[in-house]
Amino acid sequence: MNTLRLAAGGLLLAGGILTGARAGDLAPSELDVRPTVIAAASLPAQSRAAVSQAGSDNGASLLQTGIDNEASVWQSGQRNTASILQAGAGNRAGIDQQGMSNTARIEQYGQQGYARITQYGNGKSATIVQH
Repeated sequence: MNTLRLAAGGLLLAGGILTGARAGDLAPSELDVRPTVIAAASLPAQSRAAVSQAGSDNGASLLQTGIDNEASVWQSGQRNTASILQAGAGNRAGIDQQGMSNTARIEQYGQQGYARITQYGNGKSATIVQH
């Protein structure tokens, strides 16, 4: 089962159906299977997030507390884990994973940061922290 966690406000995504969304709050997530445990929350004004998952047992976690941030996660394969934390303003972050058992984390605390992690293969690990 693939899982997605977005945190910051008050939306609930259950059984693949997003409820309580406002225009511009949350980009759609594309899950190839119907997850059973998913929590999502609205994002701060003008922040955007997108998650696409194919395969099984992939996990994505996005937390945006700043403004005008963009985050995206693309996962294909099995047991990949990705997390993005954005606490500043105007940051851009993306994680692309293809394979098995890859782990990636991006943390952005400043302004106007850009970070991207691309993982192909199995058992890769990467972390980027920007201040």
